[in-house]
Amino acid sequence: AAEQLAAEVDGRLAELRAGKVEVHVKAVGNAPAPPHPRFHIDGSKRFDELVAYLKKSLKVDTLRVYCNDAFEPLQDESIADLKRCFAISGRLSLSYSLTAAF
Repeated sequence: AAEQLAAEVDGRLAELRAGKVEVHVKAVGNAPAPPHPRFHIDGSKRFDELVAYLKKSLKVDTLRVYCNDAFEPLQDESIADLKRCFAISGRLSLSYSLTAAF
């Protein structure tokens, strides 16, 4: 029974996380401007994968990424979960800086 419940929960989470999430990013402080300020990312990806993508596109080693200019999400949060909880007008709004900003 517990295994079946766990499988049902995992299945439902996969449904909720399916699809693309629209992300808007902006630089804070002396961080370089984003090459693509708006993009779509798979909702099932984790936040750390999005941070790695930003680091690579900005060519930086260290990056602090904030949701709604307020907090740094946990690295293992799914992008779709962040969107569901914190989206503004259906978009996930992120800002980033090279050092602590908020």
